[in-house]
Amino acid sequence: MTAYDTLKKIFVDDLKVPDDLIAPDATLKDIEFDSLALVELTVILERDLGVEIHEDELKELATLGDMARLVDERVAQAHA
Repeated sequence: MTAYDTLKKIFVDDLKVPDDLIAPDATLKDIEFDSLALVELTVILERDLGVEIHEDELKELATLGDMARLVDERVAQAHA
């Protein structure tokens, strides 16, 4: 499963974002994601993937695809 697939599953299953809003080029605004949801996402990423990413880092990313790349980088660093 790719980082994007994992994020999509988290968004849909855990954060209840409608599946049809999730796309690699979607922005946080497109999926109606607020700062509380970002905090929840960081907790889930740490719990499920063992990576620490701060909500401020996520806010700076343009798209969900960018977010998936950051998750990939952090997972690779954690397992290096």
